[in-house]
Amino acid sequence: MPLQAETRRNLYEGDPKWPVKLTLRAAATFFAFFGMTLFAVATSLTNKNFINLSGGGDWTDGMTLAPITLSFLYNPIVISILLFVRRGRTIHPAWHVVMDLIIWGLCVPCIVFSVDGGLFWAWVPTQYSDDGTVNCDFYNWLSRPCLPVLYTIGGLEIAGIVFLFLIFVLHLTLFVFACIDTKKWRSAAKRAKSPEEHQAHQPPAYTPSAEGSGVMADSAVK
Repeated sequence: MPLQAETRRNLYEGDPKWPVKLTLRAAATFFAFFGMTLFAVATSLTNKNFINLSGGGDWTDGMTLAPITLSFLYNPIVISILLFVRRGRTIHPAWHVVMDLIIWGLCVPCIVFSVDGGLFWAWVPTQYSDDGTVNCDFYNWLSRPCLPVLYTIGGLEIAGIVFLFLIFVLHLTLFVFACIDTKKWRSAAKRAKSPEEHQAHQPPAYTPSAEGSGVMADSAVK
């Protein structure tokens, strides 16, 4: 859908880097959709086939849905408001500072727990018998031929972690952009003040009294 001339003009006047930032948000939305799908399927399969001894259900994969879902919801809202509601007029960057900080901040522990608690750590090489068959015994029961669902879940987790890491990088980048924009916004607001308003916020100038001047003069003479 082509942008209206007024919207495009407002975008470039408000922020010349808007194509880069909107592209990053669109990419984060795309990655969040796939990451959310991968972790949701992995969590469902894990809960159906295994018992997690460290918590209720597959919480290590389930917790990743928090920042991913937040990214999936927030970025399209920002794009829609900027392009179609505000017609290219910039949104105060402080909103992005808060939201992007929350998202990439949540991504950090989610990545750590997902990597640490991933079922792919249980993968083992398959050991074949002399006749080329696989016996699902004590040594082979976690191998791919004996427990294929373990490898399906592990593959979903690895792919989901990759998308989660990409979301982390994108929102960290957007957070840095938002911090820079907030500083510029404040500087522009200060420059936009009238001389009277600027003078009213300055400390009063020091003007020594005549009596004080005389005392200082007498002291100097002595």
